[in-house]
Amino acid sequence: MKTISNIAMNTFVKETGGYVAAQLEACTRCGMCADACHFYVATGNPEYAPVWKIDLLKRAYEQRFTLSGKVKLALGVDKPVTDEDIQKFSKIVYEACTMCNKCSMVCPMGLQLGPLIHEVRTSMSNAGVVPDDLMKAVNKQVEEGSPLGVTDDVYDDRIEWVADEWEVDIPVDVKGADTLVVFSSIEVMKFPENIAAIAKILNTAGEKWTLSTAGREVVNFGFYEGSEERTKMFMQRIFDAAKELGVKKIVVTECGHAYDALRWTSYNMMEVPAGIEITHIVGLIGEYVRSGKIKLKAGAFDNGVITFHDACKIQRRGGHIKEPREILKILAPNSFKEMSPSKEQAICCGGGGGVIAIKEADPVRYAAFELKIDQMKAVGADAVVMSCSNCRLQFTDCVQHFNLDVKVKGLSQMVADALEER
Repeated sequence: MKTISNIAMNTFVKETGGYVAAQLEACTRCGMCADACHFYVATGNPEYAPVWKIDLLKRAYEQRFTLSGKVKLALGVDKPVTDEDIQKFSKIVYEACTMCNKCSMVCPMGLQLGPLIHEVRTSMSNAGVVPDDLMKAVNKQVEEGSPLGVTDDVYDDRIEWVADEWEVDIPVDVKGADTLVVFSSIEVMKFPENIAAIAKILNTAGEKWTLSTAGREVVNFGFYEGSEERTKMFMQRIFDAAKELGVKKIVVTECGHAYDALRWTSYNMMEVPAGIEITHIVGLIGEYVRSGKIKLKAGAFDNGVITFHDACKIQRRGGHIKEPREILKILAPNSFKEMSPSKEQAICCGGGGGVIAIKEADPVRYAAFELKIDQMKAVGADAVVMSCSNCRLQFTDCVQHFNLDVKVKGLSQMVADALEER
């Protein structure tokens, strides 16, 4: 009889190739990664230290492949992994980890802890111990094409409404366009003004672009879950749409994990259509500003104190650090103030990696956000800007939860509002 612990352990063993084994061997258990984890810093819970989150993976490797591990197991010094262990670690790696990978930046041995924790999620996925809320969203994306229920009809109605409400041209399913733009269902359902804003920017810049009904969802809940099969399935929908429309470029809008999945992870797990550039909207807007394709009204938001939140997957992972700051220095040259730490060292918002979709994670998610509150208070922020809609959802929810007097803004919206007429 296969138990969940057997399935999980077998997955660990299968995933432990030479690269993973080398990293596990290199770990000295120094604990430096703990201070880089917002969940650990916010709660002080030692189980939230990144090195602890990969403990089951390390135990599986040692017990199956190393002499010392086999001896410890035989002598009872170390114990076999049980179903209870798997259930416990499922809560830790899904509810108290956004896989922001900041921990890797401080590791003296250079371990890629985020990807290793993702391997632990993969084992949980295979063993069927994914949190219910997250799994419901995954299944909804499989069945309906969107974790928020954005079916073909809902998508068509929503895009038509946005076009009418904001009086902006939004092309859909246009073959021969240069660029396929893919929004997240968070933007479609929670922040529809973002669709209008980005459409206005693209149209002003003269971009030949289109949306796709078939490839309409950029969020990838399979990636959050840790399922390779479903991660590939959701990305394939976008790549198939890109090939069908004959585009040269895919632009991911304000979603960090989706950008990570499409821009980097996809090349390591599937065949990506040749000749198609994958970029993020903030990078594209930066190109427009530098090239003069769009011009912004200088000082358009130069009132109060505005700060910027760096999204882990867009700024730290994606490298789009300069563009938001170049834009904000035009829009708010005297009002823009940096939080500390920022840029590569920025603190995660606490809602990424699927965490915000798990109701049971709310207490630790709110605790982690208090670190962002301290940062905003330190600079006296009246408004905070970001380029990720998942971060924006976390900020919007937490501002309401903590009754904060801070406005939450999307960078694309600010750019659209400050466009000079051509």
